[in-house]
Amino acid sequence: MKPLLNQARGNLKNLLESAQVYQALLDTGRDHLPYEMQAHLLGVGFEGQELLLQIDSPAWATRMRFYEPTILGTFQQHFPHLQLRSVKVAVLPNEERPKPKKVMQSHPSQSDALAMQQLSQNVESKELRDALIKLSQRAQKPR
Repeated sequence: MKPLLNQARGNLKNLLESAQVYQALLDTGRDHLPYEMQAHLLGVGFEGQELLLQIDSPAWATRMRFYEPTILGTFQQHFPHLQLRSVKVAVLPNEERPKPKKVMQSHPSQSDALAMQQLSQNVESKELRDALIKLSQRAQKPR
């Protein structure tokens, strides 16, 4: 794979060069942070003369703001041609993990299942009647 990437041309070459530049910027930013904060800096970018730091959570973003002068000074020293004047800390959106499905912990007994079936015959609400019947069908079979 590496030989193919080394032979890249055109748009692919530009993309690879951009990725290398952004990785170098990210490494520079991380190198000038305390160890416990390094993994929370996910990206570095620029908007005009503003350095953009992308952080993984609001709590770490708050802590990162204490290091803005240090990081800005580092980038001004290593990349003076960018003429950076300020820092903006942004929290990247967090992907919500799907909620685990509830697993039924217990099954109704045979007598409870029978009571639910009988009760369902006297219930006016179709939805409640269907729910009672479905729940009664989950009863454990006698062994």
